[in-house]
Amino acid sequence: MSKTKTDFSISILKVRMPDVRSKGGNEALSLTGSTTEEETDEDSEPEPPPVVRRKVSFADAFGLNLVSVKEFDDVEVESEVSQPPEMEATHPLEEFYMSCLFTAPSSPEELDQRLQVQMIELESIELLPGTTTLRGTIRVVNLCYSKSVYARITLDCWNSYFDLLAEYVPGSSDMKTDRFTFKYTLIPPFERQGTRLEFCLRYDTSVGTFWANNKDINYVLFLHQKGQVKEQGSQVLEESPSLFT
Repeated sequence: MSKTKTDFSISILKVRMPDVRSKGGNEALSLTGSTTEEETDEDSEPEPPPVVRRKVSFADAFGLNLVSVKEFDDVEVESEVSQPPEMEATHPLEEFYMSCLFTAPSSPEELDQRLQVQMIELESIELLPGTTTLRGTIRVVNLCYSKSVYARITLDCWNSYFDLLAEYVPGSSDMKTDRFTFKYTLIPPFERQGTRLEFCLRYDTSVGTFWANNKDINYVLFLHQKGQVKEQGSQVLEESPSLFT
């Protein structure tokens, strides 16, 4: 039995691949190129603006003060705002004066006599310098601890009136009497004969109410502007009814 030797020969087929630079290559390049363009479009989106970092420095780093303080004078500001130049030029406050149609007690003895009769009396009245503000001082008999003192004022001969609460003067008590004070400011312009003001005094206590009204003719005074004619006399007193309730 003879062995037959079989030879197998393998033929290697060499296939030549098309050149990528040929026509097919153009398609490949175009495909590849399209993909690159898409990726380029995505990559070419606008980038966010760069963040600008700001550097903050404080004044004290340069030897300066951190706080700047400015002071204003309230009195000067109020005077400039509340009083226009026209009003100041037309009605300077120093050109006003007061005339009274009554007399306050001239001595402590006279004051004590009036207090014994009516328990309350006007001690003094004055026009504060450089203003149109009246200040009155009142004495009352110390009847009780709780008490109220008023000045009842009218500017139209008692067609209307109002009660102005007087304030206690600290340290004024002498065990028998107490002192109170009130202020009232008259507003210009005034009439030719002056602004007429009348008032009486009321004293409220736990034992009763007491009045002082200058012997039933009230306390009458005028505030004038210098240079204007003042008209006063018996006719003024006749026009002043007494208010005593």
